Amino acid sequence: MNSPDAQIVNYAEKRRGRGLVCLLWAFGIFALLLIMGLIVMGAVYAGWTSGLATARAEASITAEAYAQGQCERIPADLNAGNLGLARSRFADLASLPQTPACLPLLAPTATAAFLASVPSPTPLATATSAPILPTIAPTVAEPVETTGGEISIAYDLDALLAEANSALSLRDYPAAIDTLDAIISIDGDYQRDLVRRLFLDALTAQALALFRSGRLSEAIVMTDRAEEHGSIEDLYHERYIALLYLDGQRYKAANPAEAVRKFSSMYYEFGVRDYVNGSIAGDLQEALRNYALALALQGDHCPAQTQFEAALELTPAYSRVNRADLAARRDQSAVACQQQQGEPATAGAASDGSPQDIGVRAEATPAPVGQTG
Repeated sequence: MNSPDAQIVNYAEKRRGRGLVCLLWAFGIFALLLIMGLIVMGAVYAGWTSGLATARAEASITAEAYAQGQCERIPADLNAGNLGLARSRFADLASLPQTPACLPLLAPTATAAFLASVPSPTPLATATSAPILPTIAPTVAEPVETTGGEISIAYDLDALLAEANSALSLRDYPAAIDTLDAIISIDGDYQRDLVRRLFLDALTAQALALFRSGRLSEAIVMTDRAEEHGSIEDLYHERYIALLYLDGQRYKAANPAEAVRKFSSMYYEFGVRDYVNGSIAGDLQEALRNYALALALQGDHCPAQTQFEAALELTPAYSRVNRADLAARRDQSAVACQQQQGEPATAGAASDGSPQDIGVRAEATPAPVGQTG
């Protein structure tokens, strides 16, 4: 006989409720992972666009500084009578992508100086003019050669060479370069060996000064120019290190695997610890972090764990990387790697710290998303 107080329990309904809760948790975890992936991709893209904008701004500043320097030298050339040198500067400024503001302002002054250098023709005698006495010697005008409608001007190359020597003694290498370049343009055979030796000395000295001041792009261009005229000796090494550094900065967000290779070469092969704006170890650590994030984003958790560990092994005096966040991501990659391989996690495993343990490993051959190599 059934008791009136007995209740029927529906166990099937309880199991359906637990299944719904699990399904909601699964959707929540998926949404969280999707949001984290979008944040990482946004950070990588923001870093790339920031670097591109910085490079463009530096190039624009360099061009403006060069144009300003040329504009400041034109009045001095006109006052000294170096019209050919001033004309060369005008042509150089006119060939720039953006015409400097000084060019139209200096054009009237340059035109007046050019017209003043041309001898005035002797006026023809009119019917009312008094006859010229035969005892008066005729006026002798300076000879002017014309070729194709252009008036050739006589240059004092000795004075220009003395000006270049004076600029070199004062370590005004840009002025010496401009003057020697003008001498070579006017007469390539004038004291050929001496002029070219001074020109090479001025180019190498200016390139070295630019390397020391951190203006690497300008220094590389100046080094390439000097190489056309002779041996550049120590500048080979300076140029190679500067190229490694600039490539590393350029690839840090766009292709962090390549940035790791560049900075590792500087840090371990050449022993460069501090360069231009700070510690190379800090740049290498940031590149390793970016590379590990890219690997984790595309599902390569085991090589990502290796890159996170390599980044944690570096201890720069100043770093843009949060070590706590780096360690947490290393542990997350270790767990994900364990799930992929079915092996025990090895988060925080130590390495011997050799250069081969830093950066791109054999098991980390996959490149970041969207990259090759």
